[in-house]
Amino acid sequence: MKAIVFPDKNVSATIEDCELPELQPDEMRVRTEYSGVSQGTEIWALTGRRVEIKFPTVPGYQAVGVVEALGDAVRGFMPGQRVLFKNSRLPARFPPIWMGAHVSHATVKEAVPLPEGSDPIAASLSALAAVSLRGISMLRVAPGDLVVVTGQGLIGQGSAQLARLRGGIVVTADINPARLALSSAHSADMIVNVSEQNLAEVVRKIKPAGADIVIETTGRSEQFAPCVDLLRREGQLLLQGYYPDPITFDFFTTHLKQPTIAITCGFDFAEVAKSLELMRFGRLHYRELVTHLLPFTDAPTAYRQLATGGGDMLGVVFDWTAGKV
Repeated sequence: MKAIVFPDKNVSATIEDCELPELQPDEMRVRTEYSGVSQGTEIWALTGRRVEIKFPTVPGYQAVGVVEALGDAVRGFMPGQRVLFKNSRLPARFPPIWMGAHVSHATVKEAVPLPEGSDPIAASLSALAAVSLRGISMLRVAPGDLVVVTGQGLIGQGSAQLARLRGGIVVTADINPARLALSSAHSADMIVNVSEQNLAEVVRKIKPAGADIVIETTGRSEQFAPCVDLLRREGQLLLQGYYPDPITFDFFTTHLKQPTIAITCGFDFAEVAKSLELMRFGRLHYRELVTHLLPFTDAPTAYRQLATGGGDMLGVVFDWTAGKV
């Protein structure tokens, strides 16, 4: 099999030929079509800021492919079926990893069948949609609530879309004009470029008491205090990002607001299945957020760009089909 490999911390990604593990009775073999990039997690892994990741490693935790073979003990799947998987069993030279989805052929124990009519390219980002879904499920979003989402990466875009589905009035904030343009088209009722506008002033013009809900997705620890400041008294704050740096805060100013603070982590296959259904029926718009559909051989260049900020890269999907959709 071919695999995208991070050889070591801060070492450029490579494309490597790897031995395909022998299929076990409880496993199935999947030929990958598309694998989606989780920019934050994968760049943090590449730069050594995910402390559980050991090198060399194969990144990625969302990929779509076609079942080619089944172990004798596998039930509920069939050859030719299109599925989403989040990790794969790798050759022994790789340390154990919860990712491993950026491979041409995956050896997996668990997968989610794609509903009939699903767009496989959008579906290759459905794990990120599931992360957003888990987070929004921890909140009480009532129709008419003012919801502010900081950061318009894919998790921020998904969180904004889901808040709107629950009736929230959604304001999204970022510094990247390209991401804000996509947010305006698909995710938000109002966008704020925080390099040009004061987000707190915008929020209080809409609702003088402050936002009912703030969803923080940037992964920047210093955003905690500004997000609390945006809230009304007894508002809700969701920390939806992964924060490599410790979060410290002023207890006095925070407890005066009496906020409910939620912290989410990860996703499960049930949430992926729900996200796929929302995509299929046009309630979640992820295909529109794919800005870069790239041959998997372009992965080394893509990760170098992402590691330096990514520019206008938002939804990045690797194509393993040699140009055949």
